[in-house]
Amino acid sequence: MNRYELGVVIRADLEEDVFRAEMERVKGFIDRFGGTIEKIDDWGRRKLAYPIHKLTEGMYSFITYSSEGGTPKEVESRLRLQENVLRFLTIRRDENEPLVSKPIAEPAEKPVEESVAEEPAVEPAITEEKPVAESEE
Repeated sequence: MNRYELGVVIRADLEEDVFRAEMERVKGFIDRFGGTIEKIDDWGRRKLAYPIHKLTEGMYSFITYSSEGGTPKEVESRLRLQENVLRFLTIRRDENEPLVSKPIAEPAEKPVEESVAEEPAVEPAITEEKPVAESEE
């Protein structure tokens, strides 16, 4: 069994019950094709990076599930036919990868202390400019 994460963006102008029905339909597609849902992470209403069908906001939801290799293809083919689904993306997750996101950068164990001694100021070197001789013609 492989682990997948499905990101879905649904129209934000839908009523709450219609949005829930769309999410149930997406979960039903996963169940129908042999997937087991592990986690659902609803991000709520977010601004889109660019307008899609003249809409500037969408409802984001991420579903982590386990299934055989053919399930994502079948789920995506059904999602293409849904009018209220603006965008979707399925990625395969590593089996050893935890469901909780890791921080991007680890903090340093000890903060680096800055030295308080001032460095000597470096004066710019002064060069004399010689006038350019004009050529006589």
